[in-house]
Amino acid sequence: MKKITLLFAALLLYTAAHSQEADKASPTYVVLKNATIIDAVSDTGKTGSLLIKDDRIETISYDGATTSPEGAIVYDLKGKYIIPGLIDAHVHITHGTLKEAQNQLNTALKAGVTGVRDMGGDGRMLTLLKKNMKIGEDIGSDVFFSTIIAGPEFFASDPRPQEVAKGAKAGEVSWQKAITDTTDLRQAVAEAKGLGATAIKVYLNVDKDLFKKVATEAKRQNLKVWAHGVVPPTKPLDITNGGADVMSHAGSLLQYQMAKGEIKGRHDFESREKAAEWKAKLDAIKWDKNTPEVIQLFDAMKNNNSILDATLFVYYYFKEDIKNMSDEALGQVDAFRAVTIAYEQGVKIGAGSDHMISEDGTINLHTELKLLTTAGLSNIDAIRAATIVNAEGLGQEKNIGTIEEGKIANLVILNTDPLENISNTLDIKYVFKRGVVVQ
Repeated sequence: MKKITLLFAALLLYTAAHSQEADKASPTYVVLKNATIIDAVSDTGKTGSLLIKDDRIETISYDGATTSPEGAIVYDLKGKYIIPGLIDAHVHITHGTLKEAQNQLNTALKAGVTGVRDMGGDGRMLTLLKKNMKIGEDIGSDVFFSTIIAGPEFFASDPRPQEVAKGAKAGEVSWQKAITDTTDLRQAVAEAKGLGATAIKVYLNVDKDLFKKVATEAKRQNLKVWAHGVVPPTKPLDITNGGADVMSHAGSLLQYQMAKGEIKGRHDFESREKAAEWKAKLDAIKWDKNTPEVIQLFDAMKNNNSILDATLFVYYYFKEDIKNMSDEALGQVDAFRAVTIAYEQGVKIGAGSDHMISEDGTINLHTELKLLTTAGLSNIDAIRAATIVNAEGLGQEKNIGTIEEGKIANLVILNTDPLENISNTLDIKYVFKRGVVVQ
């Protein structure tokens, strides 16, 4: 009797183990058929079908022959358009509560934004959001973030870092590091990496030699290097040559490059009035596409593969005089002109809003795409700016950014053609993140 009991127990264990293995071996299949696929690789869309296995694109078929595995969830998308999931390359999501950040990321995901690049916030919150969004604990855009690297003067004079370092001292935590010539850069970068950051962001009061040293160390530890296009006293040309993967903000970029003598940041002046006076003189500097400094900078950015994260939205949305301009007049605003010339010279343009969500819940990346086309980008290149170019800036181009076999199934299904009208990125039927439709 004892032998029979043991045999029965062993059989139960074998059956349970075999059942678990079978469950693991049973993938989830989704078929998206008969849609126009805009893969961000080709310049045009083509009718075809996708087979998604779990979270990855298994096969893409353009010959009309669609195989649907047994039990597959099938979407007939005739008349619809599929683009890669969008990425907002410039957000700040931790200046409120954790719940507010979670809600914002959920809203963004439903608007087709499957990933965001946070450019400096509370590293503790960002680490949690990154994990929870990736594993599905929360439903929202995937989070990639930087730590902030700057000179001590920035952390001493700007109140914003302390807002996202509550309970600690700004500039002395892993997500915010004040650096000087004597800083152990290896340790500073290692702390950023240990936190889960994708990159360091170099901000203010870092000279060109120190910029290059910290950028070199970050790359040695396989982190990306993000920076403003201007890091006073370091000029844009020294930033791209120093190793920046992404340079943010097109506004005044070229004036800073052309300025004579040392350039300054807003905290380098004894008063706001003095800072405004200096900035007005800077903005009065004239330039065009034939200016030697302009050609030199954009050639260097192209050759160094430094992406320009233009953030045109912030030069448009918060200025009523500009916001009410015609597209033709808008194209003559300095930030827009800079993007036009950079694009014509072959610089890669990324799409970042620097203001992810408005008070009414509007996700502003879609406006950024429209503004990029106003600056001269074709509709397909505006889509690329928010997909494959931004994926490259994250170092994630092997996983996301295009619709290709083997890549993560982050997808947006549209009712109307974004190659005809870029604003059609707002006309969303479905959003898929990691192969799962977002409810």
